[in-house]
Amino acid sequence: MKPTLLILATLAFALPCLSFVDSATAQVKRVRQVERSPVPDENTLARLVWSTLVALDNANRTGNYEVLHGLGTDGFQRQNSVLRLSQSFADLRNNRVDVGRTILSSPAYYRPPEILADGSLRLRGGFDFRPKSIRFDLIYTNVGGGWRISAISVVEMDFDTPR
Repeated sequence: MKPTLLILATLAFALPCLSFVDSATAQVKRVRQVERSPVPDENTLARLVWSTLVALDNANRTGNYEVLHGLGTDGFQRQNSVLRLSQSFADLRNNRVDVGRTILSSPAYYRPPEILADGSLRLRGGFDFRPKSIRFDLIYTNVGGGWRISAISVVEMDFDTPR
């Protein structure tokens, strides 16, 4: 149900709250007016993917996840301590997966890059190396005119694994 419909359905039971209607309607309009950036161009998308995966590769190689942590939004940083990032990517680190090799080729997007309803940018795809591919699902939030990591998932899997 759309927020406006939910508000109208609620109002049918709360008619005396007319001031609530005005403020709720204004709030819905503000949410709809959230500035939605267009999907960046192909070069910018590739740069975002490469820079994120190189930061992850460096973190895995050094065991220091502070830079990767620092590239995240405030919310990402609150939810993912440096220790938690280290634990999340332990399999890649322990298996010595060379995530940095991704800068040698262009990312393939398994879903078209998209701006989500909240204005964030989602990039889902991979680097189809054989026999093992590197797959990613990345979400960025525009903070102060630049894209920052708000969610990251990177895995290595067999080339033939469905996308």
